[in-house]
Amino acid sequence: MSNYQDHAKLRTVGLHVLFWVIYLLLWAARDLAFHDNYMDNLRTNATTGWHYVPFIYFNLFYLVPKLLLKGRYTQYLLAIVPGILLVTYISYHLHYWLFSSRLEGTIEVAMFFRSWEGLAVILTEVLILFALAMTLYLLQQWYQKERYAKELEKQKLEAELNLLKSQVNPHFLFNSLNSIFVMMEKDRTKSKSMLVQLSDVLSHQLYETQKRSVPLQLEVDNLKNYIELERTRHGDLANVQVDIQENLNGHQIAPMLLLPIVENAFKHSKSNSDYWINIGLGLEAHHLSFQVENSQGQNRNHKGGLGLANLRRQLGLLYPNKHHLRIDQNQNAFAIDLKIELDDHPLSYS
Repeated sequence: MSNYQDHAKLRTVGLHVLFWVIYLLLWAARDLAFHDNYMDNLRTNATTGWHYVPFIYFNLFYLVPKLLLKGRYTQYLLAIVPGILLVTYISYHLHYWLFSSRLEGTIEVAMFFRSWEGLAVILTEVLILFALAMTLYLLQQWYQKERYAKELEKQKLEAELNLLKSQVNPHFLFNSLNSIFVMMEKDRTKSKSMLVQLSDVLSHQLYETQKRSVPLQLEVDNLKNYIELERTRHGDLANVQVDIQENLNGHQIAPMLLLPIVENAFKHSKSNSDYWINIGLGLEAHHLSFQVENSQGQNRNHKGGLGLANLRRQLGLLYPNKHHLRIDQNQNAFAIDLKIELDDHPLSYS
């Protein structure tokens, strides 16, 4: 058994012991209304209350999970009501025996527990203890279910995010390798530079995307590598203008959020004639501003494709109520304006 399991068991036992200690202390204080010696009350309750323990745990660990939680309510009532009456009957006679034969000068108290009023007091005590134990047990069950549900939701979100990340830019590798192959025949130096940039982009996508957040500067460096690869691949046909703020250290961002926007611009601006792409990134305090605008290419009704659909979903999961995405499209241009309020832990499951 692991140390964690040992610790959990000890913690559970400790909480149960604490419950019974608090119960005895509080009930002894309540009995000061009948007898003004607190230690006497404490000893009396410890003597007369021991038989409550097996009843409470038989109910919590057998009757509740076997009957109540399985919807067998009639059977549960048929079991618990006689149990309450039996415990009350035992406690009723135990109190009378204790006060009549063991404690001197308490004959009046003994006769009280021989009356209907005494029986009602003991029944009330049993019902209160039963209700308190049930309340704490059901609260614990609710808490465990909530924690389990949150853990499932967290795993579901992480699986969904990993799937979305795996769908980003699936054809990029093929196009880049093909361009490098062609460039080798024209300019070996430039093809080597492209190969290094491609290696950096793939390394980032392979290792950094599994993290919850990465340094913003690292994400921007990866973006620059991608832009240079595409700028080289498209050659003189593409007029690419880049304005990215320097010194972005000290800020974090979820990985692979910005790249799909730029990939979308290169993919859909391409045409048989000259085309243009403008990319801008700035940061003020914790607010990131990212704009990408491109000329309309052959497909004037692309609306962003799968990449931007994934982006919307990721933003909703990673930055709920902390982002604004605006897309504008006309006959000549397609523009995306993204604003994100950055923090140190972009992935949250609260």
